[in-house]
Amino acid sequence: MAISIAQANAVSTRVYDSKIKQQVYDSTDFLKYMKDNEKITIAGGNDLSWPVRYKRLGTANDVGWDDQVVFQAIETRTSAVDEWAPYRAETMLTWEERSKNQSGPQQIVNLMREKASELGEDMAWRLNTDIFATSAATGKITPLSTIVDSAATYAGIAVADAAEWKAVEDSSTTTLTRGLLYTNIASATFGMNKPNRHYTTRALLAAYNGLLGSDERYSNTKEANAGFTSITLYGDPVFGEAFVPDNYWYGLDMDSLEMWVQKGNDMKISEWENLFVAGYPDSFGKVCMSVTNLVCRRRKTNFKLSALTGT
Repeated sequence: MAISIAQANAVSTRVYDSKIKQQVYDSTDFLKYMKDNEKITIAGGNDLSWPVRYKRLGTANDVGWDDQVVFQAIETRTSAVDEWAPYRAETMLTWEERSKNQSGPQQIVNLMREKASELGEDMAWRLNTDIFATSAATGKITPLSTIVDSAATYAGIAVADAAEWKAVEDSSTTTLTRGLLYTNIASATFGMNKPNRHYTTRALLAAYNGLLGSDERYSNTKEANAGFTSITLYGDPVFGEAFVPDNYWYGLDMDSLEMWVQKGNDMKISEWENLFVAGYPDSFGKVCMSVTNLVCRRRKTNFKLSALTGT
């Protein structure tokens, strides 16, 4: 007898579906950092909206003992607005799979595990691809390439209207040097806020490794234990990430970034449903949905290098 929808749901819901969300958020160091450091914010509403301070208040000054206080309304904030990005991944349990996996409970368990793993891997690939994409697209996550930019309008705020609302960018330097990295870190440092996590290609990570002496190569044990190998740069980890485009190096102030997810749509997993009406008799379908986007509250403490070819 073929696997029933009740059997499929009993195994999936109890054992594997709950692991899909963790699988997605553990897929890259970037997403894992967001999860582990409570940077994933549950929100509602028709869009994403948050306040941005784009200039200094400018009222602090030395005064005379008897100077009159003159109050004035100074606009220092504006509202940043971005759109929700809906994502969906779906999988099927086909008539053939149901018919050929009926020899015992273990076959059902193995098949449900494989289906859950495929669903999680596919959603993780899509989200990470869009996070590190080189250009923005309607209906998708606003990529780091747009957020970490010195000229691009982001969240409805143009750099021309708010000079502080821009990141540090170098789109012309091709040679990776320690001096280049130090210069960009310094340019993106404001008080206690600075880039504290770096993402680049695996080739550029290897090139950076070649710039260091044997006594300067330090890795972060915590991230290594989680499966993400890094080398430190002035005390902060550098990761070689498969999703980072060629020639790119991001220095990110992770304190300025968040990932917002819409309430009720944070890796929402459906039960298996019969697909008879859809034209697939004796087949089941399952869907994973997420409505999300990145939010940056302070662009100027991030930097991007986009033309590096090596050392």
